[in-house]
Amino acid sequence: MKEWRREEFAWAGPGDFVRLDALCADLLRDFFRWLQAPEGGDLPGDRAAPLAHAADRYLRDFAVDIAEAGPADADPSLPRRYLANWYIVHTLTPSHPEIDRIRQALVLLHRYLAETGIADTETALAAQEQLGDAGFFHERLEAFWGLTPEGISAWRSVEDYPRARRSAPCP
Repeated sequence: MKEWRREEFAWAGPGDFVRLDALCADLLRDFFRWLQAPEGGDLPGDRAAPLAHAADRYLRDFAVDIAEAGPADADPSLPRRYLANWYIVHTLTPSHPEIDRIRQALVLLHRYLAETGIADTETALAAQEQLGDAGFFHERLEAFWGLTPEGISAWRSVEDYPRARRSAPCP
């Protein structure tokens, strides 16, 4: 597996999306291989692939694009905000089994990021702790399905993910 440099994975400011997105794509291919290695769980490819895909959607679509954060940026709240809010709102048919798969993928991703030195151990452990209560995420999905127009603002305010404001338009 590749030797990564932590500083490569920090958000460098406006216009950094393309660089960081491409770098994260490479990182996720390595994460997929790690999942199949003994240190990552020795998973067969057909079990590792859905986990890598879930991590990809979180890292590239949410963390980099929406939150404008790289995997080296210390924000352990991002996985919880993703799974408790963004995933549910931005998925055509969110499901309980998918919530469980995403939680597992993000716990493993943060373990991998810490082991490779991309994320500091404290941030990775805090992120994993934020993902610890499966019931919370299942309750969020159930509450979403039961939303009425009057309840939308209150539901959204829990683990909200305001889109980062870019100081310059993307090229």
